[in-house]
Amino acid sequence: MIDGMTTSSSSAPRPRPSIRPGAPHRESDRAAPPHGPGPAERPAPGLGTARLLTTLSALLVSVVGFAAAGIAVPDIGASLGATAGEQSLVVSVYALGFAVPMVLGGRLGDLYGRRRLFLLGMAGFTLFSLVSALAPGITVLIAARALAGISAAAMVPQVLATITASTQGPERARAVALFGATAGGATAIGQVLGGVLLSVPLLGAPWRSVFAMSVLMGALAFVAALRRLPDTRASGHRSLDLTGTSLLGLALLALMVPVSQGGALGWPVWCWALLGASPVLFAVFWRWQVRLHRSDRVPLVPPPLFRLGSYRVGLVMALLLQSAFGAFTFLYAIATQTGLGWSPMRAALVLVPFSLCFLAVSIGSGRLAPRAGFRRLLVVGGGLQAAFLSVTAASVLLQGAGLRMGTFAVLLVGAGVGQAFMFGPLVGAMIAEVPPAAAGAASGVLQTTQQAAMGLGVAVAGGLLGAALASSAVPTAQDYTGALAVCMLVQAAFALVFAVCALALPRR
Repeated sequence: MIDGMTTSSSSAPRPRPSIRPGAPHRESDRAAPPHGPGPAERPAPGLGTARLLTTLSALLVSVVGFAAAGIAVPDIGASLGATAGEQSLVVSVYALGFAVPMVLGGRLGDLYGRRRLFLLGMAGFTLFSLVSALAPGITVLIAARALAGISAAAMVPQVLATITASTQGPERARAVALFGATAGGATAIGQVLGGVLLSVPLLGAPWRSVFAMSVLMGALAFVAALRRLPDTRASGHRSLDLTGTSLLGLALLALMVPVSQGGALGWPVWCWALLGASPVLFAVFWRWQVRLHRSDRVPLVPPPLFRLGSYRVGLVMALLLQSAFGAFTFLYAIATQTGLGWSPMRAALVLVPFSLCFLAVSIGSGRLAPRAGFRRLLVVGGGLQAAFLSVTAASVLLQGAGLRMGTFAVLLVGAGVGQAFMFGPLVGAMIAEVPPAAAGAASGVLQTTQQAAMGLGVAVAGGLLGAALASSAVPTAQDYTGALAVCMLVQAAFALVFAVCALALPRR
């Protein structure tokens, strides 16, 4: 999704690896900074509020729809007579369709215009959400959800790529803060909206209203994008690395199919075989990218991107953050609804203070970042989240089956503050050194890592929960809340490691 390399004059005070397209690879290129932006990649004057919100709509629509669909799965099963495995596929095929072609979606935006890919993806997402809402059976619904995920993979990478290519300085910090707020807050918004819609019998079955909501949101976002979304793209060769695309797709499938379905299927031998093949396929993919780069051809993910220290360390931090958060959201839903008997609406409402706090602090972090620096915010955020999650875990263990909504919601607010200082500033730190020509690749690789990490966190949490409940003949509410508390303690430990990793980032 980013292209090759160029060289620049030796007078630049802070040389960096270049990831511009089309120039020959030489040993001196390893430290050569990129030339100034060409006509097709020159940063726009700015996004402005209306354009920024329109750009963020792809992320909002995708995440809200995914979270609401997760809440609706039990109702889908009862309405369509779906098995437990089929119900899980409603969620997992969307995640697979979203994550696997994400890097390709970003690369296509670089080559053929990010506005074009945004509009195509939004149109597809809206259409297949409509098919989902009208699906006569579970097979049609699963197929429509997979195609909706692929459509989201075309539009969502254009969000961060457009921000990177169109903003600079304080405006970029503000835009990245809103990106983080949207990504985190949209999950809770989707859960709450899903809970409300499932409480209202419309369209014959409440779950159909959930997908109808995605249709409405997608149509509004498409119209807004037609009027306001800027068109950016990367200059250079108009070529696509089909071999690299195939290798990366196979590697991601080998990782994510077992991660998403292994627990539900009882971890058969073929799941372990795919997991074992995944690192081999990733290694073959990477060798192919290096080979293309050295031969002056355009790889799908150019190796120089990973010579940017902030981006490389940031991917590790994103893996820690998203895997822990994925495990928490999964265990929270299971522990509260299955273990404690809360309704989906009640479980979602407990997260509202967390989400509102996350949203407010994320916006504020955009103003703080230029003065305090990303690294300082990340260290503070990791420390805050570790402290509040530890206290919350202790409270959950003490209360057990008598867990009170109010206490839990208040304690999660502190964790939300820490999360807000972790998510947005992390994205800002990662793209700080990425030139506009690299925006699509940087966005696709980051978001693919986030999706894979979320799935990995859910899979590990599901396995640990199953092991914890297997020791009880009849699992009790205390067993579920105990598993949730352990998960939060592990998440707190990850937050501390996250803060330590942040110390490796540049000060400013």
